Amino acid sequence: MPVANLPARAGGLHVLNAWGQGFAQWWLSGLRDAVPAGWRVWAEGETRPQVTLWRDGDGVTCRLKSGSGPAEIRIPVSHFNAGALEQWFTGQGVTREGTNVAPVISHELFFLRELSVPKAAIAALPKILEQDIVRRTPFQLSDIWHAATAVGEEAGGVVPMCHWIIRRDRVEAALSELGLTSGDVDCLAVAGADGEALPVITFRTVRDEDPAWALRAVRLLAAGALAAVLLGLTAFEWRQASVADALETALAEVRQSAQNGRDGMDPAARLFAMKAETGVLAVWDELSRILPDHTFLTETRIADGTVTLSGFSADAAGLVRIIDQSPLFSGATLTSAITPDANERKDRFSLAFKLRGARSARPAARSRTAP
Repeated sequence: MPVANLPARAGGLHVLNAWGQGFAQWWLSGLRDAVPAGWRVWAEGETRPQVTLWRDGDGVTCRLKSGSGPAEIRIPVSHFNAGALEQWFTGQGVTREGTNVAPVISHELFFLRELSVPKAAIAALPKILEQDIVRRTPFQLSDIWHAATAVGEEAGGVVPMCHWIIRRDRVEAALSELGLTSGDVDCLAVAGADGEALPVITFRTVRDEDPAWALRAVRLLAAGALAAVLLGLTAFEWRQASVADALETALAEVRQSAQNGRDGMDPAARLFAMKAETGVLAVWDELSRILPDHTFLTETRIADGTVTLSGFSADAAGLVRIIDQSPLFSGATLTSAITPDANERKDRFSLAFKLRGARSARPAARSRTAP
């Protein structure tokens, strides 16, 4: 792969990923509005477990909120790391992949900005924030993490929000004190006025924005699609089996009809008789051998063991004798008068003869040869 194509392809994947996320959010929003309220209550009955953790003296306090109830543990700093955290998850009956991990960071490490965002612009808020950072702050997007949270009720179509900005090196330093890295956590939180942790910056936005009811809906749709495919395959196989049975029945009927239409000869006698008969190809081969070069045919008819010929010849009268001398033919006679043809400068003739050993009532075979 050419190195020069890598940036272009990476940009294309970024655009495709952004488009996919936007389409998913639009689809989920429409699905949420279309689903009855009772169904939404059932689907949202299961919330995603969340763990908040913070430094507490010489230990790290971990607090878990899940459907089975809250749980808390304090682990000494010297023993705390990602492995110890996963071990505690296992004891609480949850998994690391299915749990949001949010370390509590001090307010002092954040740069806060107050914003008033029109409700109609909420969907485009990420792009608005990026442009605001580039134009109105000294930060570079590659050096920070940022997000906005609502801090009040909507008033006059405007939502008051707080823009949280923090440098990545500060986050890494704070997490290193806990024995973690940014890859071990899902979001950053701060301590609220009531002492509860408030998530403010989410790293894994795709997983965090997919609620439990959306996951259930996707699973139900996947199961429905699988069931539809299996049902379609079953119907296709049943239809093919029905067609095959119909063909077998038709073939059996044809065989029976053919068997009933045969004469009373036994198979050996019938085969011998068919072998003894003179075929069309044998007739043509013999005629091409015995007829002189000055003779050509315009019509040939074979029916019930009789061959009828019509054509032009320089010696039409001598054809009767030539045909009678053949071991395959007998009884050659002219069926009409010989008439001269001025255009061809030959005699027009029509004669008939029998095939030696031919059976009667054979299907007719007719061919024409253009003059």
